[in-house]
Amino acid sequence: MEKPSRPSAPKFFLDTKVVPLAVNMTGGMEVALSRASARTGVRPSVILAGAGGLACLAVALLLRSRRTVDER
Repeated sequence: MEKPSRPSAPKFFLDTKVVPLAVNMTGGMEVALSRASARTGVRPSVILAGAGGLACLAVALLLRSRRTVDER
């Protein structure tokens, strides 16, 4: 069994576009979290937990509002 000379097109796309974008976004979020922590004096884990809680609340309220609109 011979190995292909190049990676497949989907793997090449993931390796050149998706992974670098995800890494850059994650790094940017880490820097923003660090700066917010330094400015407020609150631990990064507390800020992250609060942001996660707000995101979950927003999704729950959005789903709830869509459910009530569908029932009308």
